[in-house]
Amino acid sequence: MSAQGQDTHFEGTPGGRKTGGAMQAWTGFEAELHEREQAIATMLPRHVNKERFLAAAVAAIKQNPGLLESTPRSLFGAITKAAQDGLLPDGREGVITPYNTKQKNGSYLKQAQWNPMTYGLRKRARELDGMLIDAQVVHQNDSFILHQGDAPRIEHVPAQLGTPRGEMIGAYAVFKREDGTILHREVMDRDQINTVRNQSRDKDSLMWVKFTTEGWRKSVIRRGIKSVPCSEQMERIATRDDENFEFGKPAEALALVPPPAPAATKAIEERRTVEEPALSAAEERALDRASYREMAGETEEPQIVDATELT
Repeated sequence: MSAQGQDTHFEGTPGGRKTGGAMQAWTGFEAELHEREQAIATMLPRHVNKERFLAAAVAAIKQNPGLLESTPRSLFGAITKAAQDGLLPDGREGVITPYNTKQKNGSYLKQAQWNPMTYGLRKRARELDGMLIDAQVVHQNDSFILHQGDAPRIEHVPAQLGTPRGEMIGAYAVFKREDGTILHREVMDRDQINTVRNQSRDKDSLMWVKFTTEGWRKSVIRRGIKSVPCSEQMERIATRDDENFEFGKPAEALALVPPPAPAATKAIEERRTVEEPALSAAEERALDRASYREMAGETEEPQIVDATELT
């Protein structure tokens, strides 16, 4: 099955390809978003405004038009996860990024993935569990002392203002209740953080290359929060990125592993082979609707309909 045979388009128009169909791809995306609007709204926490969330999703696609080259299922799946987490895909609370998955015939298929950011993790930890998180990066010229034992504590004095702080050598996060009670301290050195980066599907993303401090702070928060008692929802948000990592596997093998198929479409995906034709765009949309019904707790059986029934 070639990359062209996959459903990488909206309304039959390849997204983002230089064939004059970019505008039609965008129109198709807007139509799909409007059609799914109510389903997405049911997943948002009460304090998150639906219009603001949808506007952030539209802005995310405008800022990164290459996302339209991703499969509609993965793109709207990423938007759905952002809604479930109660975070905006605005680049501050979280971001939607594309990545390639290698197919059996050697071609690549672009998928979209949702990534909560450091600000989003800290925001939801306070909203859900009344937990404050402080995460900092340690530089070579800083003074940093970690005390363990019966009276654990961290002493961190950054280099004097106006003087070079040197290379980043580690990061730490302190988790505490609103009354000041310390719940946990997490410390990671440079090698540990680089190991996390090398296991990422997108280790050369802007977060790691341009906004490196963000990547280091997020890494130590994600590892530390797994050691802190927290709500089930917060645990899900904090481990969201686990879908984008393959820990223990060589970095060069990561692109070979596609994300898991939605539960509602798992049986169909298992029956696919390289020789079988890809699902049409209409069938993909029908399966997506089935997934939304399942997440919303509805019992209607998923049906694959002919494209003429959707027009």
